[in-house]
Amino acid sequence: MKTNKNIGQEDWELLAKELFDEPATPSKKTAIDETEKKKLGQLAQKIDLHFQLKKFDTAHAFSQVKTRTQNKQVTTSARIIPLRLLKIAAAVLLAMLVGASAYWVGQQQQNNEHMAEVVVDDSGLSQIELSDGTRVTLNRDTKINYPDKFGDDSREVSIEGEAFFEVTPNPNKPFIIHAGEATVSVLGTSFTVNAYPQDDRIEVIVASGKVQVSKQETIEDIILDPGDKGTFITSSKQLIKSQNADPNFLAWKTRTLVFNETSLSEVVKQLNKVYRVRIEIQDHELDNLLLNAHFEKESLDFILKVISTTHGLKVDTENGNYQLKKEA
Repeated sequence: MKTNKNIGQEDWELLAKELFDEPATPSKKTAIDETEKKKLGQLAQKIDLHFQLKKFDTAHAFSQVKTRTQNKQVTTSARIIPLRLLKIAAAVLLAMLVGASAYWVGQQQQNNEHMAEVVVDDSGLSQIELSDGTRVTLNRDTKINYPDKFGDDSREVSIEGEAFFEVTPNPNKPFIIHAGEATVSVLGTSFTVNAYPQDDRIEVIVASGKVQVSKQETIEDIILDPGDKGTFITSSKQLIKSQNADPNFLAWKTRTLVFNETSLSEVVKQLNKVYRVRIEIQDHELDNLLLNAHFEKESLDFILKVISTTHGLKVDTENGNYQLKKEA
């Protein structure tokens, strides 16, 4: 190559910058034409490559490069399959999660949407059987809410009014009744709950088994055994345990009435509750008359006939209401 012998030190520096670092600014250009510059650049690259090769063991370097290339190919090949599998697995997992979430949400919605409600008006009683086999007899003017199917941990219902529960035993799944401000918890037993909203008290009377009655949002509770009565007084928030002294607490369901030296005023109170009528005593002097009788599914008219005959009273009827009075 023909070399320009007139290149000065400054021109060499500018040439080096143009070839290897950065273009020169318009104000600083070398005196070398473009053809000469290109040839010098090619020569510089060859010289640089020569010294680089002398610095390393070429055979060893080639071996290293080949090994790295093979490893890279193997690694790349090995990664392609797991990556695809991971993508597939991720897609399957995502589908499963979405499906599970949809199922859970669906179940929640189903549980929320499939709450049954039974309302018994003043015309009569009603008996229902829940999904666990528990039987509930509802008194008049009573409402119960319950799910079509109970959850895994508990069986919960809510009630307004009066009902008799015959709970199917399940020690792993307590039966819980929400009645106003009181909560009744059982495992398997029979009892009655009286929780009419207009009354100032909620009563639980146990026929068999064991029942826990507690206040909502407190840890206070009482345990009731057969024959016990638990009373929650709404106004004072008192929770009281006592012995049940009322033999007719289930008469609204059984139509069995037992009167042992019972005052006429108490007899009338029981009849009004069981038969859902209005019976009045005209003269309060008759309130303390006593009655001994046992009625087994008798009609109201029959019972009133027995009372009037026993005490020489007269029964007047008007618009479905009854009045007990002295014979004229």
